[in-house]
Amino acid sequence: MLLARFGLPGALLAQPFAELAYATDPATARAVLAPPEPGLPDYVARVLAWRALPGNHVVTLDDPAYPPMLLTMPDPPPLLYVMGRLALLHVKTVAIAGSRNATPQGIDDARHFARVLSNAWLAVVSGLALGIDAAAHPGILAHSMAAAARLP
Repeated sequence: MLLARFGLPGALLAQPFAELAYATDPATARAVLAPPEPGLPDYVARVLAWRALPGNHVVTLDDPAYPPMLLTMPDPPPLLYVMGRLALLHVKTVAIAGSRNATPQGIDDARHFARVLSNAWLAVVSGLALGIDAAAHPGILAHSMAAAARLP
């Protein structure tokens, strides 16, 4: 909302507190104008180095590659870190999420569900949390690697 109103982040950050508070609320205005955390420059440098690797992308809210369904959320993530083909952000997806303290059965089930869903050519998405989310990835990768091996 703020970017739509004020434009690029530089213009947004140049706004006075009163203007930001009027456009949103005082708490949001304070958050926008708060000084960056000390480690931010190093973090940005690491993100830029990661993005420079082949197949890595950082997708912002106003990027055409940003998944339209995520934009329907009340507070969509402002950045997505994507490895692979951006076009896959627009295919049918399913999320696998669950407990961070998963049981062995839960981990096996997550891997199995991920493999079956991936075999049906659904993109499986995850926030990369520990537990069920992380267990889904080996199932997805097993299908992806097998499918890639069959490509000409």
